[in-house]
Amino acid sequence: MSNKRVIFMGTPDFSATVLKTLAQSAYQVVMVVTQPDRPKGRGMHLGSSAVKQTAQQLGIETIYQPEKLRSAQVQAPILVCEADYIITAAFGQLLPDRILQHARVAAINLHASLLPAYRGSAPIHRAILNGERVTGVSTMLMTHALDAGDVLLQQSCVIEASDTVGSLYEKLAQIGANLLLETLDRYENNTITAHPQDESKVTYAAAITAADQKVNWQQSAQQIYNRIRGLNPEPGAFCLFRGKNLKLWQSSLAAETGADQPDANQPAAAQPGEILQADWQGLLVQCGSGRLRLTEIQPAGKNKMAAAAFIRGNKVTKGELLS
Repeated sequence: MSNKRVIFMGTPDFSATVLKTLAQSAYQVVMVVTQPDRPKGRGMHLGSSAVKQTAQQLGIETIYQPEKLRSAQVQAPILVCEADYIITAAFGQLLPDRILQHARVAAINLHASLLPAYRGSAPIHRAILNGERVTGVSTMLMTHALDAGDVLLQQSCVIEASDTVGSLYEKLAQIGANLLLETLDRYENNTITAHPQDESKVTYAAAITAADQKVNWQQSAQQIYNRIRGLNPEPGAFCLFRGKNLKLWQSSLAAETGADQPDANQPAAAQPGEILQADWQGLLVQCGSGRLRLTEIQPAGKNKMAAAAFIRGNKVTKGELLS
């Protein structure tokens, strides 16, 4: 058993799961560092990060919410808090050297990829967008460079064809939390060896931009299917219908069901984005290659709804175009 003191840094749900597991272990979380409260929702009311909410539920008294950690003044509260380990998980900032060196034993990061693949801020989104079949989590010693430290432990995870970012987040968060505890225990017992990353195999997972959200119907059905689930539940893929944004939340590959096969009355050369069927099953859409059935969508200013309800409410007809 350990009574080692930990400063934990993180922000989203992924980090909150890790914090909860860490707080239930023998390690003592003496400070939580997370992003400041931000305006959220339609009312733009201030909302706390998932990590702050979890820390409050756990009764952790010291919660620090700096915007950035660059200045000595901002770093001071962290530097006066004695810690054996500094742990980060989806924190979203590189730590200055003074903070890295403050940990008496080690500064360790939990990253949601099999490093050196997908270094950066959106490894889970990018893995699904790229159609990867396997991803994982890594623990590593932190350095001043982005996700470039020596790797301590890794564990892989299969990406199911039906996985969204949300479902994969949950899987990786729990796998990562357990891997972090194993890492700390083995670090304490000197039974772990750090391995340098192979720089020739580095890939990057850049932050998701608005350009990533827009569906290009010239792409294959598989690529668009990956885009929709790779941006669900945040920030969401979208296209345009009758000149207005239409968010796309759930879809299926047409080849998966016999009902989605081309029928004899369908024109042989439908345009990418053309609606081939609009019925109780949803919107069947022609892609650059293959067809995709949209089953859950969200018109601008509305809540998410079944595509069938949208069709009824908007009198969508075969032959209309999504762009």
